[in-house]
Amino acid sequence: MSRLATLTASVALLLSASLADAQPRRPMRGGPMSANPSAIVSAELGFARLAQEKGQWTAFRETADKDAVMFVPDAVNAQTWLKKRADPPKAIAWQPYRVFVSCDGSYALSTGPWTRPDGSTGTFSTIWRRQKDGGYKWVIDFGSGTQIPPQEEVMIEGRIAKCGPGMRRSADGPDEGIDGRPPRGERGDGQRESRQDVVLIPNPPPASGDGQSNDGSLRWRWTKSERDTSFVVTLRAENGEQTVLNETAPGAAS
Repeated sequence: MSRLATLTASVALLLSASLADAQPRRPMRGGPMSANPSAIVSAELGFARLAQEKGQWTAFRETADKDAVMFVPDAVNAQTWLKKRADPPKAIAWQPYRVFVSCDGSYALSTGPWTRPDGSTGTFSTIWRRQKDGGYKWVIDFGSGTQIPPQEEVMIEGRIAKCGPGMRRSADGPDEGIDGRPPRGERGDGQRESRQDVVLIPNPPPASGDGQSNDGSLRWRWTKSERDTSFVVTLRAENGEQTVLNETAPGAAS
């Protein structure tokens, strides 16, 4: 896949404006909220800059988590596929246009246009996972041929999922989880567990798979068919789960 060049100097102000209507954050029992779209924008821009400065595949290796998945065109473990892969003479370029963050900040989606050195363009979609040090590494990297009109001044859309199970509770007790299940990290009695294990993606990854944030407010699924692979991401909103991304790319020739 490939992507578009870095943002203008006004991005920080534009991002602040785009987040003005975001849902107010409330403290979570046991600690503060940390859902921060600007942190994802920073991670994505740092990724893009690294590709230009150190090389395309070097940047992908250094910013990917150990179980990260990329589509080339079918799903592969990124670190295995990238190992010892030489950087091309000129790196791809990209920039984020939209960012969606789970309520607990554990995972996020960034998406926007990419461009190859030959001028071809499309759309990238990246799932980011928060690390123990508070930074982010990517775990899913999906590219499609969807065309996104360029913007002279990029206004980034930043959205945070509605807080739900394990985040806000009524006086009558804990909120019910999605599909009637308690969220990841939530015990059946409504109390939060002291730690949340990261669910790692197998190596090699499945042809079709899915995942979610620790609180279940951001979910994604990739589905391989005979002809292509689709990638769908949903975000918890006021009226239920909302599809915020639905992309399709050709699969490997059989």
